[in-house]
Amino acid sequence: MAEIRDDALLLRRIPFSDTSLICHFLTAEHGRIALMAKGARRPKSAFRASLEPLYDLQIRWRPGRTGMGTLTDCHRGNSLLEPALSLQGLELLAIVSRLFQEGDPHGFEESKAAMALLGERGLQQGLLAAVWYLLTISGWLGDLSHCWQCGKKVEQTMRWQHANLICDACGNGLPVSAGLRKSIVGALSSGHIRLSVAGADSWRGMIRSVLAEHGIKPTDSFNPDYS
Repeated sequence: MAEIRDDALLLRRIPFSDTSLICHFLTAEHGRIALMAKGARRPKSAFRASLEPLYDLQIRWRPGRTGMGTLTDCHRGNSLLEPALSLQGLELLAIVSRLFQEGDPHGFEESKAAMALLGERGLQQGLLAAVWYLLTISGWLGDLSHCWQCGKKVEQTMRWQHANLICDACGNGLPVSAGLRKSIVGALSSGHIRLSVAGADSWRGMIRSVLAEHGIKPTDSFNPDYS
């Protein structure tokens, strides 16, 4: 069977036997796939230096006749992030891995864009902006200027309840000021916006509650709770 080549991001590496790995990739043309990297755990394997997350990868594989394909080559390109952002990058990949499942044709370009946001926004709010972007394109978040239940445009304080932004008429919840909503929009669109510590904490808590609502265990980066 003919080999296939594609650009990819490495999401997960799962040990298989004493010598091999099962690798989950997001690819540009084939979506999320799982491939067997035979012998990848051996000390002299060519895969050991190339199968790394947070890098642009070009992979080649043979599709399986009835099941998982076999990785035949992996070339590591440029790093996606500065070393100081590696931990945040791995946390972002963990969320990407939950958002885009095997067989999903989407995710590659969206994940690259999220990584770019993380790199541009830096340590203070880069992960917040990147995850919020991914949750928005996944359909889990609505527009910050409208109630997510009734659709009414609201210019004053809104409420955060059960991972939803709502107006006063639709229920109660923790307050989300117009200023905070404007700051979040600004942080997503421009690297020049800096949220206050309190604003960043509130944004982090909002993300935490959305992840939890969809069964994704939030990491420590998304404390405190704001559900």
